[in-house]
Amino acid sequence: MERELKPSLTEGKATIIVGPRRSGKTYLLYSMITDEKERHVYLNFENPLLFGTSAKDFPKIVDAYFDLYPENIGENIVFLLDEVQNVTNWEVGVRYLLEEGFKVALTGSSSRLFSKEIATQFRGRGIIYTLFPLSFREFLRFKGIEIKPRDFYGRKVHKIKALLEEYLKFGGFPEVVLMEDKVRILEEYISVMITKDVVERHGIKNVALVEMIIKLLLSSYAKYASYSSIYRFVKSEVSASKVTVLEYMKALEDSLFFFFLPKFAYSEKESQRAPKKVYLIDTGFSLFTKKDVARDMENVVFMELLRRKHYYDPLMNLYYYNGGGEVDFVVTKAGKVRELIQVTLNLEESYEREISALVKAGKALKCGNLKVVTLDEEDEIKVGSFVVDVIPLWKFLLV
Repeated sequence: MERELKPSLTEGKATIIVGPRRSGKTYLLYSMITDEKERHVYLNFENPLLFGTSAKDFPKIVDAYFDLYPENIGENIVFLLDEVQNVTNWEVGVRYLLEEGFKVALTGSSSRLFSKEIATQFRGRGIIYTLFPLSFREFLRFKGIEIKPRDFYGRKVHKIKALLEEYLKFGGFPEVVLMEDKVRILEEYISVMITKDVVERHGIKNVALVEMIIKLLLSSYAKYASYSSIYRFVKSEVSASKVTVLEYMKALEDSLFFFFLPKFAYSEKESQRAPKKVYLIDTGFSLFTKKDVARDMENVVFMELLRRKHYYDPLMNLYYYNGGGEVDFVVTKAGKVRELIQVTLNLEESYEREISALVKAGKALKCGNLKVVTLDEEDEIKVGSFVVDVIPLWKFLLV
């Protein structure tokens, strides 16, 4: 299935695709294979046959390839390296391939692993792309539904709304979308992410403490949390230092399990000190806590905005706002506020709170692009010189 992220191969630089496990990184690598298949070398470093591979083996791999295809010497050869973090000193091996004139694309499951090693060893030789679980547009495509603008006003809308309920409940991991036993698959994903991407990769000894923090963060999705508040809770239950709790939370963030949205402030110090809002990589994981449709909606909007940043507009940044009223999302570009977005189940009970906070923020931040995303309402509300667009979630996710 075609994905919206379109990584490209660049001469002299590795194309690096990061993302959570099971988000489709391997198939994105496959999509980069052209009709000239023999000019592509695909290696999956989670295959037991390749366990123990290190950077010193890369010249042997190149020689083995040319033994098979001597006619391709001097041609453009592409190396596709899957889950390369399992290779000892992988960055040295990839640098060797680049220096030999090959094009390289690679995947990995940990954002911190790559950012740290690229900064220290790769010396500007890599371009990073981040892949997330399916957007709602991709989700519909996986369900066999192609959407065109005219479908926004036809009978197909009923089908779209029904599928949105499934998307909010079970999320957008490709395998979960396509398979029947969705809850057990999601449960397995959480277990593997905790074991492989958090505990084993970061050498964590206190697994019970990690699990306690995960439960607390799961219950706090689309809510405020701070390192201090989580530490105070953990401290009341088990013996743990503040530094350890902070390290474990960083490990969870690095695994792309959770995201922490900062407060918008013109002072970086104020932004960092303020509590952050917690979001899940996928709303399917909220099945393992107290699931809430309104919070699922907010989480889905957050992930859609994050995709827009990473897939299309790297200069875009996301925050929440709290200044005489809370606004769920502040979208900035190159430091300028471009859009303010509220998310609510419906406006009937929260009209005054949502609209008032949005307009106040619009005045304070000098932004006239105001939106309220609801489950199924559509309207245009005028408040003084401001116009607030009310848009149903399904349409927000498809435009």
